[in-house]
Amino acid sequence: MKVNVERPYTLAELKPQLEAEFPEYQVKFRGPKMLVISQGKIGGAIIFGEKPKFARIQESFPTMGGQMLFALSLVLLGVMIPLIVFMTSMKPKQVKVRDAVANFIRKEYGTGAIPTKKEELATADLLDA
Repeated sequence: MKVNVERPYTLAELKPQLEAEFPEYQVKFRGPKMLVISQGKIGGAIIFGEKPKFARIQESFPTMGGQMLFALSLVLLGVMIPLIVFMTSMKPKQVKVRDAVANFIRKEYGTGAIPTKKEELATADLLDA
């Protein structure tokens, strides 16, 4: 998900702001260009890099162990069973964290407006035409 920002940001300045805004989330760096926000062992989001015009946020497992365990379950159990379990029990938690962080970044660094689904659909229709 790309979140448009009006003023530049750095991950180093974003980390304490996220910790203050979301005390229930754990915020840490994974390498110099990735900021991981986690709620437990399943729900998490990652902010990639420092772009001047937008922030790239993606839902993800907050730990490498969780990612590897999920990949291993895909190999051992086939694709369908782990995918159904992921989509019903894990993905909603990850999306919740991603949306909370995206709304915070929009509020702090963007215009403050949070687009609704209706506005996103209207914009997509205009772009397709």
